[in-house]
Amino acid sequence: MHAKLQIGDIVVFKKPHPSGTTKWELIRIGSLYKFRSTNKFDLFIELRRSVLDKQIKEINEKKGE
Repeated sequence: MHAKLQIGDIVVFKKPHPSGTTKWELIRIGSLYKFRSTNKFDLFIELRRSVLDKQIKEINEKKGE
């Protein structure tokens, strides 16, 4: 599922972060995928591909395309 991801996509995870955030914006792709929270907190997380495939619930394409 991670093969469909592009920079700027909004990803919804199955489990919320302790801050309550479930929607994250993809900001870097590599062996680790880096995400920024879409809520009022400025949080960042990095996930391995194997973990990411299990956690993704939904992918929302970036706006404007």
